[in-house]
Amino acid sequence: IDAIKKEQLIGPLLLDELHKTGHSRFPVMNGDIDHIIGVLHIRNLLTLDDKTSHRAETAMEKKAYFINQNQKLEKALAAFLKTRHHMFVVVNDYRETAGLLTIEDVIEALLGRKILDEFDIVDDLRALAAKNPRKNNEGKSATNV
Repeated sequence: IDAIKKEQLIGPLLLDELHKTGHSRFPVMNGDIDHIIGVLHIRNLLTLDDKTSHRAETAMEKKAYFINQNQKLEKALAAFLKTRHHMFVVVNDYRETAGLLTIEDVIEALLGRKILDEFDIVDDLRALAAKNPRKNNEGKSATNV
């Protein structure tokens, strides 16, 4: 999960880092990932009126929506339509963060096919990861057991 701490300063370096993820929404944490307090939208950062430094907590939307990981996709889709939000924080029965769910995820699952948009670089991320282009955990000192 690409998330931001509430006290993080918003500046050119952070904006560049966020832009490179390809996401438009980021959970804002109070301490750790199990304490989501809002959502930062990149589009809101581009329209800040004053040019002073802001912390994530002052620029974020102060409403975060949570959904239990055991909910059915149909209920998730209904919740997306009702709330008019496009991202929910998925929690387990102990309210620990288990992941994120977007409306695109739900639509893809219901349709049974991937929706590709202008920001998708590859069709199949699993196939790309299997090729290991960054040579993760490989090298002379790596030993598989």
